[in-house]
Amino acid sequence: MVACEGGPTKHELYMQGMQIEGDASRGSCQPAFDGGMNTHVLDGDVVQGCLEQTEEAIALYEKAEAKGLKDLDFVQTLERAREREKHLRSMLKVVRGIERPDEVYPGAPPEATQRSPDSP
Repeated sequence: MVACEGGPTKHELYMQGMQIEGDASRGSCQPAFDGGMNTHVLDGDVVQGCLEQTEEAIALYEKAEAKGLKDLDFVQTLERAREREKHLRSMLKVVRGIERPDEVYPGAPPEATQRSPDSP
């Protein structure tokens, strides 16, 4: 007798991750348009929210992978999400440094919270 696994299937996990990424790309990952400046404005909170959603999607993809999902489309999706995560982490560091160079922010790498001996 075969016992049924509880929880979502590997394909359901994959689809949930894709839904999160799709929602993020259509919403929270979009920079706001500032009519006064006639340009799009990007701030650290937007980048951080986008990063968090990407991490959430990756966690679902990794669960799908652990359940045996290995097809090419899935593998490429997971790799793109991991690359996006790296890019967003780098972008967050830069944006936070520009916004508030002297403040500590959530998720800051340790080097961002250390002052150099020359700083006032």
